[in-house]
This record gives sequence, structure tokens and C-alpha cells, in this order.
Amino acid sequence: MKQMKNFKIALAVLAAVSALAMSLSSCSKDDGPYYPVYNGLVTIKTTDSGVTYFQLDKKTTLEPTNWKNPYKREVRALLQYSEEPGEVGLFSKKVKVAWIDSVRTKSAVSYDNEFMKGNNAPIELYNDWVTCLEDGYLTIHFAALFGRGGKIVHIVDLAVDPKTLDLYLKHDNNGDNGYIPGEGVIAFKIDDLLKDVKDGQELTLHWKGSEGEKTAKVKYLSRFALPQK
Repeated sequence: MKQMKNFKIALAVLAAVSALAMSLSSCSKDDGPYYPVYNGLVTIKTTDSGVTYFQLDKKTTLEPTNWKNPYKREVRALLQYSEEPGEVGLFSKKVKVAWIDSVRTKSAVSYDNEFMKGNNAPIELYNDWVTCLEDGYLTIHFAALFGRGGKIVHIVDLAVDPKTLDLYLKHDNNGDNGYIPGEGVIAFKIDDLLKDVKDGQELTLHWKGSEGEKTAKVKYLSRFALPQK
């Protein structure tokens, strides 16, 4: 999943964008915010017969033993899990879920004049294993700045140029020119826009960072099918 390269991360720019950021917590009043430890980025899927499972990668599927799916559609999620003993059946492993948090999952918007002319505030991307283009989703671990109180909703959108297949990420802060640092994770389902793209093909991602326009190459991995036993 370590697919993105050449990202320059401005560590001073860390923003939890209110509607898109993951939940943060703290051990004590003196501690800064931290994420609960997670060891998997998955797609929460269901079989044709309605059985929920987690798609970890192309070859690995996880069957939760202690978790019921509350979501009415497929979403990406960060997961902390441990393997459980027992017969695995259709899936690769049985797992016990210790912690799970769904990632804001949405479709790309139209690549048009309205998108290109819209507000585009700086946003930074993390070069970590959460930021990846796999299973038909572009998942992004991002950072930005927002105002005190987090009452103004920021919007992060993605559009795909149908001619070049370049990816354009935009951050609309709705005029919230704040200075409070934080971070978030968002996923875009874009496999339907990349039907002619082959696995392993590199696409160019564009975004506006704190130092101006930036680009990075991302390697595409298409939808993962349920492995056949």
C-alpha cells in the first residue's frame, strides 16, 4: 500500500476538517490528540448472500467475528484487529475487531469549469500507507488549517480529467481562514472513471499545498475480487 511518492509534508500544517476528519481523543488534558492504533485500511464489503467481510488487499479478506455492519453501502475504514483461530471458510482469516472507524467515502465530482474555478485552499498530503489508490478507491490522509471551534464545514473533492485521467484534489474551506492544526482521511471511489486504466499504471494527482501547486504519481490498483478458494 506504500504507493505514493515525492510528497512534501508541511508538518506545521495539520488540520482536522470538521465533517471529514476522523475522531480524535486524548489520554489526559496535557496530551495532544492522537489516533487509536490501527493496523489495517480496508474496504467493508458484503457478499451476494449478505455476509460482511473486510478486503485488506488483493489476496487477503477478513471475516469479523464480533462486529455487525451498520453501513448501508460499501465504505473504506481504518481498523485495529487481531486474528482469531478457527476454520476460515470463504475468507482468508477470521478476526476480532478491537476498533474501527469508517472513512468518509464519496464519489468524484464532475471535472468542469465550476470545479476548476471554485475555492481552493491549501491542503497537505501524508506520504504514508493510508494514502493509496487501491481497490478502486483513492484514499487520502490529509492535513490543513481551520478556525477555532471547527464550526465551519470544509469540503474536499476530487475530479478526474476525462482526457488525461489526471486526478485533481480541491479543498474548499468555505472562507474559514484559521490556524488550528489537525488532520483527516477521505476516500473517493473512482474505478468507474478509470475503466481503461490497467493495474500498475501511474496517474498524476494534483493539489494545492501551502507552497503552491503540487503533483505526485499514484499507482492504480483496480477493484479486488473475492479470492476463489
